[in-house]
Amino acid sequence: MSKVSRYAWRDQQAVLNERMKGFLQNPGNEQLEAVLAEMRAYADAARSGAIEIPQQFTTYN
Repeated sequence: MSKVSRYAWRDQQAVLNERMKGFLQNPGNEQLEAVLAEMRAYADAARSGAIEIPQQFTTYN
């Protein structure tokens, strides 16, 4: 996985996580629709090859 691909995946993941946090803090239809739209965008990007999802991911906190 190239560095550019990894950054694209990381950015997409960060946006999805922020949407989910927003929904958990303030559950409602508008926030739910935003999360679902972001999940669809993530799935579409993965399907089309716009982002590459790593087979293995290690995080260091």
